[in-house]
Amino acid sequence: MTQRVLIVDDEAPARERLRRLLAELAEVSVAAEASNGEQAVRLAGELHPDVVLLDVRMPGMNGLEAARHL
Repeated sequence: MTQRVLIVDDEAPARERLRRLLAELAEVSVAAEASNGEQAVRLAGELHPDVVLLDVRMPGMNGLEAARHL
């Protein structure tokens, strides 16, 4: 069973690094990426990923606030 992951980080290099690491796992697929908490909440509602990897410190809605909404 493949786990669908949503990557959330305001820094593109961090998202890229996570994407590369996750690509090494056969049972994981990246469903989408978001660069802020608002996008994360919207995408999670649309895509229903199995896992959401949230950066804690982001401008605007941070990862902890986004987690509360999820």
